[in-house]
Amino acid sequence: MIFNGTENWTVDWDNPNTPYELDSHGLIAAPGETLEAFSARIDELLRTRARFDIWTDGRASAESLESEVGFKVGAVEPIDPGIVAEAADKTEKLFGFRADWVPAFFPTRGLGMLWGGCTVITDSGFPVFFLRRGFRDKQKLFIYRRDELLSHELCHAVRGCLEDEPYEEHFAYMTSDSAFRRWTGNCFRREWDAIAFLIPVVLLLAVQIVVYTGLLNLPLLPFWIIAFAFPAFLVVRNIPGRRTFFAARAKLEKAGFANPDAALFRMTSDEIRTLARTPDDRIERYFEEKTGAELRWQILIHRFQHPQTEPPHENSIPE
Repeated sequence: MIFNGTENWTVDWDNPNTPYELDSHGLIAAPGETLEAFSARIDELLRTRARFDIWTDGRASAESLESEVGFKVGAVEPIDPGIVAEAADKTEKLFGFRADWVPAFFPTRGLGMLWGGCTVITDSGFPVFFLRRGFRDKQKLFIYRRDELLSHELCHAVRGCLEDEPYEEHFAYMTSDSAFRRWTGNCFRREWDAIAFLIPVVLLLAVQIVVYTGLLNLPLLPFWIIAFAFPAFLVVRNIPGRRTFFAARAKLEKAGFANPDAALFRMTSDEIRTLARTPDDRIERYFEEKTGAELRWQILIHRFQHPQTEPPHENSIPE
């Protein structure tokens, strides 16, 4: 195994199979990253992870964790590994990883009535997950399922190194059991999308109150149009992106990928678009060009197109 217990997060870089095993833990290579750069980043990430053990086992105060994540959480309780495993089962099946290195806590301080959970990126770039305390003993609260929230946020934590936004929510919402959420999830790609969606709705509600209470006599139709215009834009914007994704997915299926979604999960949006447009007879050539240039592609081709039982020769890893 790569990890030698929670007190000693180390990696055996002498093992040529290590990059593939790291990938299976959700520690994926970034675009353009060499083996040397990848190893340096992962070693630093695991050193940071080891620091969180002082909160996981209760050796440090909540205030010190609050200074790390940048907001008040109150006392925290580490999330039981069995609960995290519920999400890991989903991400392993869909995307080929079990991210067992992301620290996860139940905060005692409420973060909002409708809040279910979130991933926080610290100043050092390290992800930390918080889940509403009520999920400690319940599988479902309000409209949220515990395993869905966790798997959704773990996808964000793992793909963060790609720094690629267009398909971020698409992959995260693929973990949902709801077909509606899977389809509409990528409509909201940026924080401002949700804000711009809500403002016209709140404005419509406010105008209706003003009109029905007799304070002002305003026509409601323009406000209804405004309220529906931006949601319509979000839906229309989402359609070509989904078509491109599934076109790329079909290319990978034809090329013999055992898990095309897992391979796409590790690609950037530009690569997904390029793959969707590449003629079938040039797909293998495209793969050869990418694997010759990038560690990330060498790993995803090895793991998902032609899975191997024997470790590859160490010289097969691009330096």
